[in-house]
Amino acid sequence: MEGSEKKLYELIFVESSRITCTKIKEENDNVKLWREMNDGMAWVHKGCKPDKNEFGVLELQIAGKIMHLNILIKDVDDIHHLFHLRSVEIPIQPADGGDVLQFVEALLLLRNIIIVNISLLLNAPEARSERLKRKSSTVSSDQE
Repeated sequence: MEGSEKKLYELIFVESSRITCTKIKEENDNVKLWREMNDGMAWVHKGCKPDKNEFGVLELQIAGKIMHLNILIKDVDDIHHLFHLRSVEIPIQPADGGDVLQFVEALLLLRNIIIVNISLLLNAPEARSERLKRKSSTVSSDQE
């Protein structure tokens, strides 16, 4: 960041539905999230240069009682890869310890990825446009 200029990046995109969710709604939300993740990844790589194959944009989709966690990563060849990390049931009523443990593990995974992503962005070199890299031929003069 230069001076007081601050840049904001979206690291996670979330879409949720009611507890009763149709398959069509789930699929439409999935497509919407895919588009948002691609746009988010393009925006991040336009503003700075985080390490490829390490930085990822997260997707959290809650469809009914299921939480899906995915990540979009750009590889060294600039190809986007979507990885499904977890799908867990959200314990909205008393559940056995295993269900609760899986849900908490998914939330901790989400937290850890966000921490790593923030660190990568803070330490990434700032992208500069080709126009700014070239020396300007404009000559300025003092105005009296």
